[in-house]
Amino acid sequence: MDWIGQITKRASVWHIFKMKKTNTTIGIIGLLLVVTSCIAEVKLFRVDDFKTGVITGKARGTIFNDYYPSNMLYVSDVDSSKRWTPNQTDIELAEKILRQQITGINKNRPNQMDGCPIIHKRLNSYFRQYVVIKNTKDQRLIHINFYWDRHTIKDRLRGNSDMRLDYSSDYAVVFDGCSNFWSVNVNLDDNELTDFRVNGVG
Repeated sequence: MDWIGQITKRASVWHIFKMKKTNTTIGIIGLLLVVTSCIAEVKLFRVDDFKTGVITGKARGTIFNDYYPSNMLYVSDVDSSKRWTPNQTDIELAEKILRQQITGINKNRPNQMDGCPIIHKRLNSYFRQYVVIKNTKDQRLIHINFYWDRHTIKDRLRGNSDMRLDYSSDYAVVFDGCSNFWSVNVNLDDNELTDFRVNGVG
């Protein structure tokens, strides 16, 4: 009888071990799925001689190539004459840095009062305009101009006109409008966000 009890005991221990191992494996797979779903694949396509369209997850945007006229860009505090054209990997890195750091840089939520979007909760709701530049240290920066892209019928009934941008639109500058319009610079070499600016309320 002793040997039957020992076999039963060993079988129970093995069963528990297998269950724990299975649960751990399922947990790891679940975590990987969550992480990979947060990293949206970026797709680029040609719009015209000066612009490249971007689709990243549920968000859209435009890259202004290095030969887009500098006098049509209004990017403050940087030398927008030192330009370069990014590839898919560069935009993916910029979006990754943005999603990792936006909550921290936006902790005080400037100009995100009632009726204005909370930026880090609504990242996919903005059309992006990417201007690629270099700073005085010759580091690669991507200035991203964010423009609210989710105007609804309810918004228009309230008097908010639907001014969403399209891939062929030129660089846009908007005054006021709270957090419907904001910008930030992504330093690809230092892996950090800088020059975070949110429009005021007029």
